[in-house]
Amino acid sequence: MLKDTLMIFIKRAMIYLLYVLALIPLYFIVAFLLSYIPYNRSFTSEKEHPILVQLHSNGVHTDILLPVENSIYNWHSFLPDIPAEHNVVAFGWGDKGFYLNTPTWDDLTFSTAFKACTGLSTTAMHVSYYKGALRPSEHTVSVFINAQQYQKLVDYIQASFQHDANGKLLLVKHDPRYYSGQFYDAKGRYSLFTSCNSWVNKGLKKSELKTCLWTPFDWPLLNPYK
Repeated sequence: MLKDTLMIFIKRAMIYLLYVLALIPLYFIVAFLLSYIPYNRSFTSEKEHPILVQLHSNGVHTDILLPVENSIYNWHSFLPDIPAEHNVVAFGWGDKGFYLNTPTWDDLTFSTAFKACTGLSTTAMHVSYYKGALRPSEHTVSVFINAQQYQKLVDYIQASFQHDANGKLLLVKHDPRYYSGQFYDAKGRYSLFTSCNSWVNKGLKKSELKTCLWTPFDWPLLNPYK
């Protein structure tokens, strides 16, 4: 009886494993297809009163770079302790465990990867600063937008932060040897379907900027502006 039950369990486990293995290529096929479907294709660069924003990728993860202060919004009113000599702020959303516990790929553990893929862990906003706009390159693109689009992008980014009962941002301690800037608790769950790059993609869509239908990759976000 016990032997029969064990055999049934093993067979079911093998079937589930085969299903998972079959879903992996399906995931990437769908991801590639959706990455090539344009969204907000009517977007044109602002000519009269352009506001420069940038998208910067490290080859995997994409950040949104905005001016610290302009006539539309001053980030000093939202973020504490912005370095005086920096005038560009970068925002990235991602899995909290991955951010804090994986400074290099060699530090990646099965537990961290499993939680990140399945949405079991929490998320964080990474805020970093630059002294000026980055030079356009393979991994950095410039986008010139209008005031209305910029305000929508600001609102989207702010809505991704968590706040305490007093309305203050929730600062997360981290090792400054591996990451510059600050980390704050964020809203949402990271998963295969809500990744750091899909967060950027959603922000571009909400701000009426050119992007794709959905993507977990960085290149569909940057390529429309190259």
